[in-house]
Amino acid sequence: MGATWGESDTIVFLSLLATLVVLGQAPATSEAPLTVLIAPPEAAGVPSHIVSFAQEHVYEQLKTQGLQVVRASELSQRLPPAQRKTVLGCNRLEAACRITLGEAAQADVVMIAELVQFLSGYRVGLKAYATRDGEQLSEHYVPGVREDQLLDALTQASDKVVPPVRRALRPTSLDPIVEAPPQPTLPKPVQPVPVKPEVTASRSGAPGWAWLPAAGGAVLLGVGTAFFVQAGNDYKALQLRQFTDPKDGERLRDSGTRAQWLSRGSFAVGAAGVVTTGLIYLLSGKDEGKASLVRPTASVGNGGGMVGVAGTLP
Repeated sequence: MGATWGESDTIVFLSLLATLVVLGQAPATSEAPLTVLIAPPEAAGVPSHIVSFAQEHVYEQLKTQGLQVVRASELSQRLPPAQRKTVLGCNRLEAACRITLGEAAQADVVMIAELVQFLSGYRVGLKAYATRDGEQLSEHYVPGVREDQLLDALTQASDKVVPPVRRALRPTSLDPIVEAPPQPTLPKPVQPVPVKPEVTASRSGAPGWAWLPAAGGAVLLGVGTAFFVQAGNDYKALQLRQFTDPKDGERLRDSGTRAQWLSRGSFAVGAAGVVTTGLIYLLSGKDEGKASLVRPTASVGNGGGMVGVAGTLP
């Protein structure tokens, strides 16, 4: 009977040993979940009950995403009293402080919430730092948040921050991304470009009435010359005092002034008529595609007038 029990024990022992060998050779199918420390937040001036409520909501959101989460209060209970102030009271803006916090909590990531109050509402942010070097992994901010929207903003920030952290620290735990094959690009039909007919403007010959402005201008130039001569004669008479009494002198002065102004006006209008006829003839009858360069000039002064037209004749 004793021999029979010895054989049974040997068979059971060998079965257990084989099972342990098989289990030891089986590869690990998954990595340990990330451990996140929720550090004290950056919330200067924000009421303490809002800060506590926000921290607890971040804790719950990270837990629902499969992370192991450590609260700052839990880390405080683990630390000896002499280290609590040094570790939890360090400057979280420095990388060395974030490394110390992460190592003390044995966490992979240090998560810091930010609540800043403005007149337009709160700016809610969440920042994640790696314990190994204290460098930032990801961050997300939601501006203009009302107090009744704080939980939604913290949820949005958590959803945006966690995926980059997973990609940086647990890249093998992510499902492989299967890219869809590119869709074949069909060539677009070539639209025919309509050919616009070219329209070329051509100049016709000078109209039959083209000489009228010049004729009128010539007459006015003659009239202006007559008035100019009269003004000159009146001026000479005044200079030589060829008048019998002061009234006669005033008459000569007024007559000369009037004649001078009439001569100037006649010169100006007559010159415009001559220039108009010149432009009509210079701009008419040109070959197609050739430009006419015409530069008229006219001036009237105290001593007379001048009219000039420069251009290329057809």
